Amino acid sequence: MSINCRRGFTLVELLVVVAIIAILVALLLPAVQAAREAARRTQCSNNVKQLGLAVNNYHDAFGRFPPGSGFNNFIEWPWTVRLFPFLEEHALSDLIVWRWNPGSPIGSSPSGSRQDEVIGAQLPSFHCPSDPTTQVRWDCNPGYTPHGRISYAGNFGQGQMGIANRVEGVFGLNFGVRMRDITDGTSNTLLTAELICGQRCTIRGTHSYDEGPVFMQDHTPNVLTPDLVRWCDQADRSPGAIAPCMNSLTQTNMVIHTSRSMHPGGIYAGLCDGSARFVGDSIDLNTWQYMGTPAGGEVIDFSSL
Repeated sequence: MSINCRRGFTLVELLVVVAIIAILVALLLPAVQAAREAARRTQCSNNVKQLGLAVNNYHDAFGRFPPGSGFNNFIEWPWTVRLFPFLEEHALSDLIVWRWNPGSPIGSSPSGSRQDEVIGAQLPSFHCPSDPTTQVRWDCNPGYTPHGRISYAGNFGQGQMGIANRVEGVFGLNFGVRMRDITDGTSNTLLTAELICGQRCTIRGTHSYDEGPVFMQDHTPNVLTPDLVRWCDQADRSPGAIAPCMNSLTQTNMVIHTSRSMHPGGIYAGLCDGSARFVGDSIDLNTWQYMGTPAGGEVIDFSSL
């Protein structure tokens, strides 16, 4: 007579196996997260380069960079939408009614012109995959079309956007610099830098509103000094916000945006030659500000980047 004896796992053995699996997951998870962030950083860097190439192609076509905003009777279409034809977004570009102000309420655009499609567009090449806030349209002003957003801002120099005695960058109101005027060198001068858009009611980062896609070098990247914005979400006014801001109530256009990203240690910046480079949080403020001026004549110490 044979006896079949089946031996199972004891509770102790099962617990040991579970513990081993948990340890392996704990060891592998940081590596997986690091690999994913590396892929996101590569995509973000590529986006910065594509924007730089588009600006340079615009310059080839028109002899200067696109105006930061304005150009047609001070209408508020910013530099970002002027790049649509150079980013293979011809269909959106063809819809734009340049005489209409994109900061106007819904229903005020010419009948059948579909400006809401332009304003609300969410373009993958405008989004850093590390920043989920860029996926959320600005939608906090009743009666206005929700605005699509962009992770990358244009170099508007130093000082509040609307004041006269500010330090100009390569973009401005009714102004875009010419290559020959970048005497500090195109490889030394900032074109764009990353921007964390923030929550739904923060207008920072909107691609079709003049106060949206801009950054200034008043502060080094990723500092916690609050930005001045036109509308700031309550969550972005709270302690611990990653992209803090406060409402600028003094006057229209009186905004200051700081470059920020969700990449550990720094941000990606585009230079006027079309290249992209990672700039660390520890960069010296003077160096960061020198990089923002196209013709300041400063000597830049790149060892601090």
